[in-house]
Amino acid sequence: MENIPGVQIPVLQQEQPRKRLKTILKILAVVLVLGACFIASVFVYKKYYTDRVYPGIFLGAYDLGGMKKEELKNFVDNLNDRLMAEDLNYFLLENGDRRDFKVETVLIRGEDSLPLINFYSEEFVNKVMSYGRESSGWRQYVDPLWLLIKNKKTEFDLKFDTFNFKENLRLSLDKSEDKAHNADIQITSLMPLKYEIVSEKIGQVFDYDKITEDTAKNLKNLNLETVKIERHQFLPKVLSGDLQNRQEQIQKLINCGDLTLSYKNLEGNEEDFTIRVGEISKWLSADKDDGGNLYFDLNREKIVAYLQSVKSIVDVPVENPKFSIVDGKVREFKSGEKGLNLDIEKSITEITNNFKQRTCEQRTTTPAVSLIVEKTESELKLGQINDLGIKDLLGTGISTFLDSHSNRIKNIAHAVERLNGTLIAPDEEFSAVKYAGPFTAENGYLPEEVIKGDKIEKEIGGGMCQIGTTLFRMAMNSGMDITERHNHSLVVSYYADPVNKNPGTDAALYEPILDFRFKNDTGSYLLLQTKIDFKKQKLEFLLWGKSDGRQGFYTHPIVSRWIPSGDPIEKVSEELKPGETKCQNAFRGAVSSFLYTRFTSTSEKIERTFTSYYRPLPKICLVGPGATSTLPLATSSLTVDNETINTPVTTNTTVTP
Repeated sequence: MENIPGVQIPVLQQEQPRKRLKTILKILAVVLVLGACFIASVFVYKKYYTDRVYPGIFLGAYDLGGMKKEELKNFVDNLNDRLMAEDLNYFLLENGDRRDFKVETVLIRGEDSLPLINFYSEEFVNKVMSYGRESSGWRQYVDPLWLLIKNKKTEFDLKFDTFNFKENLRLSLDKSEDKAHNADIQITSLMPLKYEIVSEKIGQVFDYDKITEDTAKNLKNLNLETVKIERHQFLPKVLSGDLQNRQEQIQKLINCGDLTLSYKNLEGNEEDFTIRVGEISKWLSADKDDGGNLYFDLNREKIVAYLQSVKSIVDVPVENPKFSIVDGKVREFKSGEKGLNLDIEKSITEITNNFKQRTCEQRTTTPAVSLIVEKTESELKLGQINDLGIKDLLGTGISTFLDSHSNRIKNIAHAVERLNGTLIAPDEEFSAVKYAGPFTAENGYLPEEVIKGDKIEKEIGGGMCQIGTTLFRMAMNSGMDITERHNHSLVVSYYADPVNKNPGTDAALYEPILDFRFKNDTGSYLLLQTKIDFKKQKLEFLLWGKSDGRQGFYTHPIVSRWIPSGDPIEKVSEELKPGETKCQNAFRGAVSSFLYTRFTSTSEKIERTFTSYYRPLPKICLVGPGATSTLPLATSSLTVDNETINTPVTTNTTVTP
């Protein structure tokens, strides 16, 4: 081809598409490499945080990222312990002066200390661990990274007894409040109706609702700093003159008589609570509506206080079944339960609405007010969440530790915690000492006073026979083969038969000599669940497994012979101070027996008689040098054969109750 004069072929322009393609391919390769690295990093990231909280999750100023589940649980439990040990702090700043206040976080009721603020630790831990794990598909890899970009702020869910907390607030702030209030009435007689007028008062008052709200807000974010509080001017709406000549209006309310509250329990049966008219008259409180019209209502705080007392009777907790195994032991186990929950706020509305509509001209019976009670039920079944075949309740054992004192209760509670969730393998011989022990101070057990011969000494682990006895009854009701059991040496009231109160169905534990054992011959795993009720002072142990058709039961023990305790003994002890005396009650001995019957999976009937001998023990008094024999004037708690009993002592004894 001849070249055309003045025209050049653009060789470089022909090469440009090739270079552009190479560039694009290089970019794509880099993108693919980076993408592969990113995907690999995401997988590694997700794998590393499999059992940890993802980074980017905060509770107030606390970074929870990287915590393992157990660390997070301890974090919350430590906070609960701190709240039980410390008070909440507040300050009031007026005219340049600062006044500090402390508010207790517990309610003292009798001898019990009940926490007013509790954190739902289990729910909080599960909630935090779920962040970044809620989605499936590709989002399960992206969501954890998104938490790094946009941090997640979380809060505690509080169980807050607001009513009693406000009562503690009022006790703390009482001297600083001006006691301002509306004018009100105080009924002095129902027949005939008479009342006195309580005059109104202007003053400075605290906004308890706001203080409680600010406290809850801080605690939800783990902020335990001192809270600033303020007072504000209160101007009464109801004046004394408004309450003159209101007998007719009040009488109409009184004529309606008692107020009945009702609800249906889990069995569908109607349950009633009656508030007598005399009590209602004490609850009456005057107020005005937005139009300035006077009316009488029931004092809200009185209703709340009453419903809170009722709630403890009405409520039945519901829990989804939970089953998780850590290091060969079930750490979480709950069978699904139905429940009831009294809604206090909605019930208040029902009560006040009913009361406002009362127009009875004469005393009559008014319809009951229905309390708002919600039924709750677990959606899961136990068999759906475990692969060990544990789905049936085989048997239960119950005992009471009524009137036990502090160290004994703590020891029992500690053993209950150690035993809960114990998995018993097929063909394993369960040992109470193995799973609850060792009974040492290093293992968390406390000392109890015991009687050894004629001496009173401290020994670690008092109360363990309560554990052995409950296990014994549980194992028999489950149809288990009992391989080791020892009765106590003395008749101790804690272990009396629940029905006829006779001794005989107890089992002693005393490491390393006395143990309680039974054989798991079911061919499947067994699960021991322990429950302790501090209010009723009762233990309940449950044995779960896969039912093979076996059954077990036992008769109530019969005492064939009671043995007199013998003459009292008094000995001088150089270890006691002059004039000091320590005594223990006399114990009569007994010979008791009962029949244990069990049917195996093949319907074979096996009967076994358990006979127990309890030795008599005379009254023994140790007296200090120079002391004269005296009758006991008071009682204290001692321990006999590692078990606590109530024993008379003189008023100058040093025995710790």
